[in-house]
Formats: sequence, structure tokens, C-alpha cells
Amino acid sequence: MEERTTRELIEKLGDDVERCQEMLMEAIDEGEVDEAGNVSADYEFHARNLIRAVIAYIEAVTFSVKVHSVDKCMKAGIKISDHERYLAVEIDSALNDKGEIRERPSKIRLASNVRFAFNLYEKASGEKIKFDPSDEWWSCFKETIRVRDRLTHPRLPEDIDISGKEIANAMKAWTGYEKVLLDIE
Repeated sequence: MEERTTRELIEKLGDDVERCQEMLMEAIDEGEVDEAGNVSADYEFHARNLIRAVIAYIEAVTFSVKVHSVDKCMKAGIKISDHERYLAVEIDSALNDKGEIRERPSKIRLASNVRFAFNLYEKASGEKIKFDPSDEWWSCFKETIRVRDRLTHPRLPEDIDISGKEIANAMKAWTGYEKVLLDIE
């Protein structure tokens, strides 16, 4: 059996984003336009999937950047702390009632995790990343995280509603994230 790779994961998740975007556009195109130019379309299923796909893609790529950066640091003899190594692979630890160490998945906020990945990359490569948190894509990304959280933990019917602005923000977040990554390759 052939070993599966992170590249396969990232490519499939990238394909998911593109497919979700295409399906969303098809649903909107099939909608009806009223006299005022407003479109009435059954698009929200596709919009929710697009939001989830964008965040899944960013999470996977972020993880990959962290692991790659730590590996590069270790191979190049660049000083990296144990905490950085463990957080890169998202492992935390705690003591149980018997005083024994138990590993567990760490709970890292996604926006902080992305910035951590960028910092690790800079450490590993010695190059400054062209990341500016005042760029529009970053605020769109943080808003898209909130939308994803709302979709994942809905309490009220309106929690699963997706606006055109939220769709646009998700695409700006994805495009901006991709641009930062393309600048570092």
C-alpha cells in the first residue's frame, strides 16, 4: 500500500474549496432575479460547505507549515524549544490523578496557530514573511472563523444563515492566505 502524504491532503482540501465555490456559483446562477435585481437562490447549503472547506484547508496547510518548519530547524541546527516542537504538532500534556503525564491534543485558536506557523517558518528560513495583520484578508479570516464556529455549534435557526458578505469574506481570507504562502515559496 502506498503511503499517503500531507500533499494529498492539502490538494484534496484545495479541490474541495474550488468545488464548493463552483457549486455555490451554479446555485446562485440558477436563482431568480426580481425587478430590483435581487437574486433569490437556494445557495446556503453550498455556502456553508464553502466556509467549512476554506477553514479546513487553512488548518491543514497551517499544520503542514509548522511541521515542515520544525523539521527544517532541527536539521539545520536552529534552536527551537520543546514547547515550539510540541505546539507545532499540536500536542499538549497534563497530569492525571496518579501524577502521570498524559499527552492530549492541544487546543490552539486558529488565528494564533496561523501566526505561530508564520513565525516558525521565519525562524526556519531566516526570511521575513509578507504578512501584515492589518491586511483585509486577515480580518476576513477572523470573521470566517467566527462564522465556521457558528455553523459548527448552532443554537438558533439563523446561526446557519450565510450572507453574501460572509461568502465574500471567506474567499478573501482564502485568497489572502494563499498569497502569503505563495510569497514564501
